[in-house]
Amino acid sequence: MSIELLLWKEADIPSILQHANNRNIWNHVRDDFPHPYTQKDAEEWIARNKAQDPPTSFSISVDGKAVGAVGVVLKSDVYRKNAEIGYWLAEPFWNQGITSEAVRLFCSYCFASFDVARLYAGVFANNPASMRVLDKNGFQQEAILHSAVYKNASLMDEYIFARLRS
Repeated sequence: MSIELLLWKEADIPSILQHANNRNIWNHVRDDFPHPYTQKDAEEWIARNKAQDPPTSFSISVDGKAVGAVGVVLKSDVYRKNAEIGYWLAEPFWNQGITSEAVRLFCSYCFASFDVARLYAGVFANNPASMRVLDKNGFQQEAILHSAVYKNASLMDEYIFARLRS
């Protein structure tokens, strides 16, 4: 199995539609991730990411097929040395180490490409697998924000993990 981070392309749209339109994925990401995930959503995603220079989001590709995403939001003002990472992976590929490898590759890319001292991620309390991905990649839990996330008509905690440039 070959795991790569690849630039987004229009040819990824069918795979995005197949995998992103999944409530089990949506349950672990922010509400601005569309559900249901439509053709228009995929087209806009590709166009937005192709316009980024340098790229801030890549497809997580397994054997050349886009099955997820990993990206970064660069912060500004007094937080300009920080960047927030996020990721998702198609459910058939869960629990195979793919996300851990993708995050490893992406962290190296971020520290080499951006003037940041700290990468961080917020993880919903209902997603211990994502916490393990971060732990495997040298992220440390910094905080628990109690009742910080409102998802599916329910409040839950958010765990904040960070990794410093080494």
